[in-house]
Amino acid sequence: MTVPMRHGLRTATGSIYRRRSIIVAATGDGHTGWGEAAPVGGHTLDTADDAWVLLVAEAGRIVAGGEAVPIEGSTATAAVDTALTDLAARAGGYSLAIHLGGRMEPVPASLVIGLPRSAHELLDDVAGAVAAGYRHVKVKIDPATVHLVSAVRHGHPSLGIAVDANGSFDATGIDRLVALDSLGLDYVEQPFPGDAIGTLTELHDVLATPICLDESIRRLADITTAAGFADAVALKPGRLGPSLTLQALGVAARNGLGVKIGGLVETGVGRNLLVAMATHPGVTLPSDLAASDRYFEQDLVTPPWRASEGHLIPRQALIVDEDALHRFATQHHDTAR
Repeated sequence: MTVPMRHGLRTATGSIYRRRSIIVAATGDGHTGWGEAAPVGGHTLDTADDAWVLLVAEAGRIVAGGEAVPIEGSTATAAVDTALTDLAARAGGYSLAIHLGGRMEPVPASLVIGLPRSAHELLDDVAGAVAAGYRHVKVKIDPATVHLVSAVRHGHPSLGIAVDANGSFDATGIDRLVALDSLGLDYVEQPFPGDAIGTLTELHDVLATPICLDESIRRLADITTAAGFADAVALKPGRLGPSLTLQALGVAARNGLGVKIGGLVETGVGRNLLVAMATHPGVTLPSDLAASDRYFEQDLVTPPWRASEGHLIPRQALIVDEDALHRFATQHHDTAR
């Protein structure tokens, strides 16, 4: 699929202006489960082309009677795992949230605001988020824009705010990050590159604001390692799939780490898993969730995801807009028994 985006997303490592992803459907006994592979350069181990090749091979093996084997970091196997899990939930008469140990309750949404070009642009974006009912925002930053966050706090004293540097700082930026302590942020996400353990440890010793790691978490074992220099981890179900995400929640809890659910700018199909996972009691921080119209004029689900008073509501069963699927599809593969 190539789905045009209404609003692009700029980060310290790149930009996304249209969404190229793969929608996976698993059918059986009159039910269809849905998943999405949505690779993002720098955040996933695979590209959309890689995922497509693996998905075609994986689908044939599963239909032939094999089991889906989650591969850490592969959006392709995460999408298969999601589709099969959704199928199992539907067959059992459960919502995806309940099937995964969550609740059918609204979850707080945190609107992700891309790397700002100016203070004016940032304040406009935040004002729009507040007007739309969001009570929490996460602002993408880098060393050149970190100072702009103070204007957001001063303009919105009661708003929940976090920042995400996508690993763009180095050791010379520690003082600028420590200065964020005065703003009462919920967390600073991935201040340094994933392998900068020494610098992360140094920052953790002097920063009062919690540190949340994302790019540092590539394998389940990384969560245990992170406990030495972080306070929370961002789990991306689109990268892990529901099975590994549940395991990761357990590892985080055993190591005393907070958890938020992160996204990969998925369409509404992938967002279904994010919302379901965000209802899990092991998730302790506002998750990266937003209404469909934040990114897409036309989403792939009906009705589109909407935020209500800063929350998203999990669905009993996702309804996919198959007309939209056909409209945006660029390739199709069908594997039948």
